[in-house]
Amino acid sequence: MEKNIRLRGQIELEEDLHKTLTLISSKWKMQNNRKDQQTGFIYRTQSLEECLRQIEKTGVDKNYALHRWYNFKTSVQCEYIFCEYGAIHETNVYNHDVDIYINHVPFDVKLTVYPAKLYSRPYDLSTREGKDAMIRWYYASQSQQSRKQLLNRLYVVCDGADGEEKLAMKSNFSLMREQISAFMEQVKEDGLHEITITDQGKTYRLKSDIIYLH
Repeated sequence: MEKNIRLRGQIELEEDLHKTLTLISSKWKMQNNRKDQQTGFIYRTQSLEECLRQIEKTGVDKNYALHRWYNFKTSVQCEYIFCEYGAIHETNVYNHDVDIYINHVPFDVKLTVYPAKLYSRPYDLSTREGKDAMIRWYYASQSQQSRKQLLNRLYVVCDGADGEEKLAMKSNFSLMREQISAFMEQVKEDGLHEITITDQGKTYRLKSDIIYLH
């Protein structure tokens, strides 16, 4: 019964996220602390209808709030898709460093669009060498401030011909399930991929990989 309720909730959420795409543009203003505080309700709203009610009630920027809700909910849904194929979800909602465990190894999951800075497509993501080079780019390009983290990380990278297509890819859950399922099967056969990251003269051995949606 509980499993059926959870499955029904997932289906309803995925439908809501597809509807959200019709209400937002791929172009939106850069995030800022003030607007993030104003739209903090996105973490507590479970449906699109509820989110729209909060937007109307608070009078916040609709496109900004829906973007944040879409990005947050697609990321959470991505985490649970890993769990459909054997991962275990972190139970502590206040743990910002760990989303899932694969073979008891903790991972931070990043559902993201292909970086605009890499417009020249310098890395061949069909190869191990290309994926490793882009992983190192991700780690080197993260914020160097207090939020800088050198954690085990899985990057689910959504690519497309333009910003609209990349954004839509974040809720292409059939493709996401296909690629994550294949990734988890590969992990069963070969184990988790390990990579060496050098940062400020120190060397780190991390578990990391890229799941490429295109």
